[in-house]
Amino acid sequence: MSESPRPFRFGAILSVRGGARAWADSAVEIEALGYSTLLVPDTLWTPSPFLVLTAAATTTSTLRLGTWVLSAPLRRPAEVVREAKTLQELSGGRLELGIGAGRPEGERDAAVLGAEWGSPRDRVDRVREVIAAVRAQVDPAPTIVVAGQGDRMLRIAGDAASTLALPVPPVTDLDGLVVTTDRVTAIAGRGLELSLAVAGVGDDLPPWLRQQMGLTPDSLRRSGSVALLSGDVGRDADTLDRLRSRTGISYLTVPGEFASRLAPLVARLSRH
Repeated sequence: MSESPRPFRFGAILSVRGGARAWADSAVEIEALGYSTLLVPDTLWTPSPFLVLTAAATTTSTLRLGTWVLSAPLRRPAEVVREAKTLQELSGGRLELGIGAGRPEGERDAAVLGAEWGSPRDRVDRVREVIAAVRAQVDPAPTIVVAGQGDRMLRIAGDAASTLALPVPPVTDLDGLVVTTDRVTAIAGRGLELSLAVAGVGDDLPPWLRQQMGLTPDSLRRSGSVALLSGDVGRDADTLDRLRSRTGISYLTVPGEFASRLAPLVARLSRH
């Protein structure tokens, strides 16, 4: 890793929060807690990310606004350019455009929307097309965040992105992350900010991890998962410092329900 590590920063992931005022108030809270970025998923059961991020833009001044992440196969490049350009203007250039080739089972979303899902190669090609269109037509160009770990996605990230979101299983231990980030460096180079999702805090996990993946805090602890934080600020600060030293990971994304709880850790480590 570099002798001068990249500073820590933290993003909070929010989904359904009610009306525009609720989104605006939540954004103010996230900004006050010291988070770098408000992140909104792109699924059919959560609000349209560009719309709710616009509401967040109206009440904040420094908070970055991120799509987490757009499913490229579900949108034509021109559509993303239009939405990105508008949000960049409304927010004063605070958009972080997160984009990927589609989540598992994303084909169902495509069917509902009448979009062509395509082959894995087609979907990665669409990622490249969208990024190229946005960088060429949106001024100022937003920060690009790529989510993926295939060779082609890593090369796209190395060429065009600032940040790579690592879609690793929550049970991954530190040694496993080292293997992953070494591979990222070999393919994409050393210039990327690397991001990891926090899976839980102490004995608390987001319901979807329990229901969809059958995970528990005990199973994560047995696996040596570095994505499960303890809730103790000093201990977690040391854990993340070791993580950054071994892997270069410096951007942590936090489920919204844990944003307040982890605020002391965010305050301790942000920009450190």
